[in-house]
Amino acid sequence: MKTKLLIACAATACLAAVSCDSDRRQEPVKTQVEVITLKDTSCVVEYPVPATIKGLQDVAIYPQVNGRITAIKVIEGQFVNTGDVLFEIDDVPYKAAYDAAAAQVEVSKAQLETARLTYQSKKNLFDRKIISEYQLQLAQNDVVTAEAVLEQSRATLKAATNDLSFTKVRTMGKGYIGSLDYKVGSLVGTNMSSPLTIVSDNSSVYVDFSITQDMYLSLGIYNGKKDSLPPLRLRTNLGEIFEYEGKLHSLSGLISSQTGTIPARAIFPNPDKKLLSGASCQISINPMMNNLIVVPRSAMKEIQNKLFIFVVKDGVLSQTEVKATRLNSKEWVLVPDEDGTLPVEAGDQITSTTNRLMDGMQVEIIK
Repeated sequence: MKTKLLIACAATACLAAVSCDSDRRQEPVKTQVEVITLKDTSCVVEYPVPATIKGLQDVAIYPQVNGRITAIKVIEGQFVNTGDVLFEIDDVPYKAAYDAAAAQVEVSKAQLETARLTYQSKKNLFDRKIISEYQLQLAQNDVVTAEAVLEQSRATLKAATNDLSFTKVRTMGKGYIGSLDYKVGSLVGTNMSSPLTIVSDNSSVYVDFSITQDMYLSLGIYNGKKDSLPPLRLRTNLGEIFEYEGKLHSLSGLISSQTGTIPARAIFPNPDKKLLSGASCQISINPMMNNLIVVPRSAMKEIQNKLFIFVVKDGVLSQTEVKATRLNSKEWVLVPDEDGTLPVEAGDQITSTTNRLMDGMQVEIIK
């Protein structure tokens, strides 16, 4: 009897233990996480974008006559003023054309004087009724023809003078000489595809860059508000910050169909001539922005070049895609979507890290 009673008690105890274990297995295990409560803030945001430097005026130098280069009067990097001679082209055929045109002008002058004398003689004869009016009219026509021939000769001389002057290739603006790819003896002409050289005025420089649609919206420079941007900074390829500040010069009203970005141009003073046309650099746009949401980089997870954060709501994680731009080495600023909205707002809670977290996971907030 006692044996049966002991067996019954043991069975009851086992059933109770199994029931407790079952209850414990039914309760999901919650991962403990630390959270950050998002809030609006104001800060200076840096938008670094790649850019290319161009001279304030880059003048491509092309010859206006055909011939061989007989002299190069400059060297690469030399500063030149407007009107300085850069190249000389063989002028022998152009001198000959000039001399012929000048001689033809003298011939035309003589012919005109002869025609006028003939007309005057015919007029005297007509007044004495020795010749007919028809003969007088012919003489007058000869004068008109001689005058036209003289004007034509003068035009030819002017063209020959221009061609002769074009054998001395001059710069139309001041600046620094670029590369000199053509040497003495090279045959050059008016149909060249590449210039003899480029003269770059870099007393100030243009810096060409492009901004994305997201930056365009977040910076608020639409509707002609480009002047609202603070001064721009330039970072050289060596990582040095250029000492002078620039400003936004122009902003295209169209999005490039090739890149999907908006072309823009800044202008920087360059009194020390440190910046050279053609160099690559980086533009830093640093506006003071209000009502921003800043999140630490550790709170974002990158998957296939997309950024995600984990929003905590009612103890459950929601993996949410966001767009962001770098604020500093540790923090990023959330960027609005194309409709100008953010997927989160001030007051929402997100996890401080993303390690071993998944969408839909139940969590317990560490107080």
